[in-house]
Parts: sequence; structure tokens; C-alpha cells
Amino acid sequence: MAFVIVSAGRLTDSRLLTLPARTVLTAAAGALLLVMAACVGLGYKLAGAVAPTVTVAPVSAERADVRALVERVGALAGRLVQLESKAAALAQQLGTVPVSATVQRSPAVEATGGPLVPVHGLSQLEAEVERLEGEMAGIAEAAAERDVEAMAFPNRLPVAGQSLPVSSSFGIRRDPFTGRLARHTGLDIPAPRGAPILASGGGRVVSAGYRGAYGQAVVIDHGDGLVTLYGHASKLLVRPGDVVMPQQKIALVGSTGRSTGPHLHFEVILDGRRVEPRQYLAGVIGPTARTAAR
Repeated sequence: MAFVIVSAGRLTDSRLLTLPARTVLTAAAGALLLVMAACVGLGYKLAGAVAPTVTVAPVSAERADVRALVERVGALAGRLVQLESKAAALAQQLGTVPVSATVQRSPAVEATGGPLVPVHGLSQLEAEVERLEGEMAGIAEAAAERDVEAMAFPNRLPVAGQSLPVSSSFGIRRDPFTGRLARHTGLDIPAPRGAPILASGGGRVVSAGYRGAYGQAVVIDHGDGLVTLYGHASKLLVRPGDVVMPQQKIALVGSTGRSTGPHLHFEVILDGRRVEPRQYLAGVIGPTARTAAR
């Protein structure tokens, strides 16, 4: 499994970077278990060094040093518990299972173990925990950016409904006004006049107004050269510069411009070139139906 990082501050100037989520997260979780095992072994060793006695005696400098070391181990253990919790949450978000999730714990028997870590290795343990914390922070940031990229991708129905029919597909067709063969640059989706037109993905509105043959139309930039267009609307609900979320209402279905009846004309534009919208709406758009609207 991999996820995509959007490496820019806004949707219109984004670049994509693929990060192997399963590999990085599994490696981080495995290192996390090793460090936790080391801390457990160190804790048991130090606990024996400070076992309580029945007599009260002045605290020696050596005992104070040992107690300080125990406190450092306790602090490390707390940080490791937080890292384990964060790893589990990220694994669920990314659809992976951390190594620690496979460890079965019995409430009746508390099995212990792990490598023997000498006291002088505590600084190395702390450095390893800091490294793991840095890796987990990077994975969390990448996961959040992947979610932003997924929100911007235009793969949702642009009109409310389920598996809506298409009255005219992308490609060559007979023009409804001239009867001659002509290229159709989008999908025509018939819908009642006034039905909500929805943003197929999140992005920034770059145009909203009358657009010649498209009539009242909205154009949304989703970043990385990907743009969608929604034409023939009866009313526009957004303005240029607005940031919209997926499935947000942006206009109402109409028949403005070069149109024979109420419908939505939907286009996907990649790097300035009209492309087949079905490759983005696969699985949610219906089959082509013969109707009058074009």
C-alpha cells in the first residue's frame, strides 16, 4: 500500500509524492517494540536495585542516582506507550496492521522478557525513542496530506443520486442541433431543473458565471493540473476564489447556453486537455441513455 503526499500549501500548486506507507509504518512499529522490550528489561533491573527495606536510612548519592535513572526509564516508557497508541491509530487510518497488534496479552499471566540493557545504554535508548517519534510524526503528516489529496480527487457524482444515467457520452456524437458528427467534450447527465449540482472533489473555484455555449457554469481547480467544469446551470451558488469541499452544492441544474433541456454538462480537464470523465467516475456513473437533453 502507498499513499500520496501533496507537497504544497494550496490545491492549485500541488505536487504528488508516493510514500510506501505499509513498509514505513511496519518498520517503525517493529523498532518501537524493540525499544519497549529494552526499557522493560532495564526497568526490572533497576527496580531490584532500589528494592524497599524495613529500616529507614539516609538516601545515599548512589541511591539517588539510581532513582533518577528509574525516573528516566519511566519517562521513556510513557513516551513509548504514546508512540504505540499513535502507531495503532495510524495503522487503522492507513489500512495496515502494526506489528504490536499481533502480540497477545493475557490478563492472568504477565509474561516478561527482553534483552538485558546496561545502564550506560540509556542515552542510546532515549536517542532511539526520539528517532521513532520523528518517524511517527512524519508518517502522521503524510497521512493527513494523503487525506487532503483524496478529498481533492474528482471521483464523486456531480449530481445527487445513485448511478445516474448519461444522455450523451464523451467522444464523437451527432450534434443535437445540426445532426452532424461532432466531438462532445464531457458527459451530459439529465436531472430535474433546480436539482443540486455538487462538487465532484474539493478545490478552489476559478470561474463562476456565463460561459458561452456552456451557459451558467462553474470551473473548479483540484490541483496538479486537474480541473472540472459544470455547465448549463440555472443558478450559481459559489464565486471565484471560494474553496469548496467534496459534494458541496455549487449550482442548480438548468438549461442555459447551448442546451435542449435541463441537464448537467460535466467535464474533466487535465493539463488543459479534455479527458474522458468516466475514468474518474468509474463505478458511480450510470450507463448512457437515449434522451433529448444534450
